[in-house]
Parts: sequence; structure tokens; C-alpha cells
Amino acid sequence: MSAKKHNTPQKLFVIRTYKSLSQIETVLRHIAQKSNMPLQLSILGQLTTNKAITKKELKKIIDDKKQQLSALLGKQFQFGYFYNPEIGTLFIAGHLTPTFINKIDERELASLPTGLIGIFRGMGINTEEINTYLTELKNENYCLIIRGESSVLDTLEPMLNVY
Repeated sequence: MSAKKHNTPQKLFVIRTYKSLSQIETVLRHIAQKSNMPLQLSILGQLTTNKAITKKELKKIIDDKKQQLSALLGKQFQFGYFYNPEIGTLFIAGHLTPTFINKIDERELASLPTGLIGIFRGMGINTEEINTYLTELKNENYCLIIRGESSVLDTLEPMLNVY
């Protein structure tokens, strides 16, 4: 029996935080103009910090957010939301949605006390950066998460840092 080593490009993640969805839109438009590489994008952000919000009010907020995101991610994208005790109600849109809202004992993975930390660690993010992202989310910023091959991400990083 012989064994062969297969060199497949490694998929990595790049995460940048932005104060608004319009900044993310500008970045994505810039990337689309400079390259036509298909990207796996996700956006993580806060829906509300209000614990006493009614289901009707939450549905309105979710519908508004989905409408905003359709301009960024196209008409067909995955969307989910979950409650994080430290940050509030968050949404995830894009290809990582199933990871964040995967149910464990009737609760979304990301809503567990260390769920967000575990997801970020699984993406290969170090503790210091995780804490920075969690602080940014608490401060109502958005995380743009891009998954791709290392060569593609190396090309994109300068475009992400411009804004």
C-alpha cells in the first residue's frame, strides 16, 4: 500500500471590524472591482441589546437587517440570530450561519457562554484577537469574515485595510 501526500490549498479566515454596514459595502464593492475571485463571506453583528424586546419588535429589526444585507450579500444568503448573554442579540449572515446557529441541547452554539469564543478558536483565531472582536461587537461594530485560500486572502488584505 502506498500513501500519497496531497497538497491542497489551505482555507483560512480574515476578519475585519467596521462601524457600519455601509463601510462593509464599500469594501466589498472595491474588492469586486479589483478581483473576480469568489469569496465566502459572513457578517456578524448586533441586532439589539434590549432583553425586554417583544417578538414583534425583534421580527421587525430582523426584517430590516435582512433587507440591508441583501444589498451586500445578494438575494440568496443564509441568516440566523442568537442571544449572547454578554453582548445581546446578534445576527450572522453568510456561509458561516450554520456553524453559529447549530443546535446543541436545544440552544444555538453561539449562544452558549463560551460559544463565540469556541467558534473563533475553531477558525484559528488567537485569544487576544477574539477578545478584540467581542469588544467590537459589544460596541455595535460589525465583523466581516472572509474565508478563502491563503493566496487569495493575501491579495485581499490590503483592500480590507484601506477602509
